[in-house]
Amino acid sequence: MIKYLVRLVLLAFLAQPCAAQTPEAVSRSVDEFVVSKMKALGIPGLAVAVVKKGEKVKVASYGLANTEWKRDVTEHTNFQIASCTKLLTSTLVLKTVYAGKLNLNDPIGKYLDSIPASWKPIKVRHLLNHSSGIREFRGDAYASTATVVRALMDSTLEYTPGTKQHYAQADFMIAGYILEKIYGKPFPQLLKDEVTTPLNMKDGAFDMEQRVGSFMRTDLVPQKATTYYELDGRLRAYKFIYPQYTYTAGGYFASLDDMVNWAIGLDKEVLFPDAFARPLQYGQDSVGNHLSEFTRAGWALGEEKSLLYAGHSGGPGLGDVWRFPEEGYTVIVLSNDGELLPDFARAIASFYIPGLERKTEIKKFER
Repeated sequence: MIKYLVRLVLLAFLAQPCAAQTPEAVSRSVDEFVVSKMKALGIPGLAVAVVKKGEKVKVASYGLANTEWKRDVTEHTNFQIASCTKLLTSTLVLKTVYAGKLNLNDPIGKYLDSIPASWKPIKVRHLLNHSSGIREFRGDAYASTATVVRALMDSTLEYTPGTKQHYAQADFMIAGYILEKIYGKPFPQLLKDEVTTPLNMKDGAFDMEQRVGSFMRTDLVPQKATTYYELDGRLRAYKFIYPQYTYTAGGYFASLDDMVNWAIGLDKEVLFPDAFARPLQYGQDSVGNHLSEFTRAGWALGEEKSLLYAGHSGGPGLGDVWRFPEEGYTVIVLSNDGELLPDFARAIASFYIPGLERKTEIKKFER
């Protein structure tokens, strides 16, 4: 009976409107929620941050970054953020557009030489919202970007540009190739010079994996988390292969501190004004006879009862980042569970944002 009453009190507490709780109470509720879900689902490690209008509201880490060495997750643990890398690439795109070096309505032929006739209708914006029709490259994971671009030019389009959408890594790969042409630098160096260094993102990097004869070589990434999945009742370590030609689409290792500084940098308009960026980060173009599923900046878009938010996930739940422009919140969740689905950031947001329905179901899939 006592346990039942305690549960009722806890549920009533969690159900209170955000404004009715102190910041400390909300933070404790989030901790209890995260820890309970990690225990129930067997999630090795997790890092959570909430930023509001350029200020840290919550920064917390849970569990292990490496189960073999029993290393705790910290705010400087570098997680594989997978397709959340696109948020960093789109930040670079926005900076380039603001500087007048790129126009989203430009045909990509303005920046690339000798494109086939079928590519001439493709505009830069088609790459960002995944409506270009360019097919995925299926071939050598260690080929150069120029080799891959040439191979894609020699293939047929999946559909007429701007008429359909197909989420494809090739779109951001071509966008990155254009950025390399504009700046005259390889993308990893370009991202460091133009985005991560100015935003005080000091921890993360690409590991630059490369096959050399019969072995694999990588750069060292400090405090890099190991990614895991469960097989036959036991945790197994695994590493997804991110070809360097897709680094604009995925493969970056970032810490919670990095992603917090990214959000603060956007809030404080370090790289470009919010008034310039907002219509691109949250606005949609039409694709065929419907609105795009992605924003003009290439972010995934959500809307619930007039609450608009956008961001990206990756892995599918290694990285999970949502920004709520009207409320001023950014919610960031990083994990090393390779089977986690991207539900955590949206769930945690509901603890802070009045009017956002409380959705606390967290799921995994079998890899």
